[in-house]
Amino acid sequence: MTSHPFTSEYGSGTTSSSLVDRLSQWVVEVRNTGSAGAAIVWGKSGIVVTNAHCIREDRDPEIVTRMGTRRGRLLAVAGDQDLAAIAVPGLAGPSIKIRDPNALKAGELLFAFGHPLGVHDALSMGVLHTVARHQNGKPKFVVADVRLAPGNSGGPLVDAEGRLVGINSMVVNRLGIAIPATTVARFIDRLRAARAA
Repeated sequence: MTSHPFTSEYGSGTTSSSLVDRLSQWVVEVRNTGSAGAAIVWGKSGIVVTNAHCIREDRDPEIVTRMGTRRGRLLAVAGDQDLAAIAVPGLAGPSIKIRDPNALKAGELLFAFGHPLGVHDALSMGVLHTVARHQNGKPKFVVADVRLAPGNSGGPLVDAEGRLVGINSMVVNRLGIAIPATTVARFIDRLRAARAA
């Protein structure tokens, strides 16, 4: 992949290859549906998060890292949000910075990372189309003209600084649809609270 600099309102000189290097530290592959998706290692929590449609609730998934394959344990599924959390004890990644979807602006550069069609650690670039909202005004989906394919599901959508904007979920009318990062964070917070109770 060709490395090229890009500029955003947050700074300049970042290269797509350095972004790939960073993202590859907290993105793994998840397998248990006969196909493969991506998942995000949620810091040092021993939890990875992915799309609910990437897993089968009756089977614990395999998590494929650069160090090999491990068996995860399914912790929680929120089908209405297309989110699932998997425990992988001892698995840790860098801290994840989250971008509030309310601060996004149409036309911003966004990057999708995952394993589309079996190609590992692939990066695609596009721009923000809109943030779709619930009737109460809360963000529902992040919509971008980022090219997605099977294997991108469950992987991150990030801004030019590598901050998590959302988790890629589906394609509608050729636009990539992602679950907002704040929705994902609340899902993980609820899970942690339930486990601590």
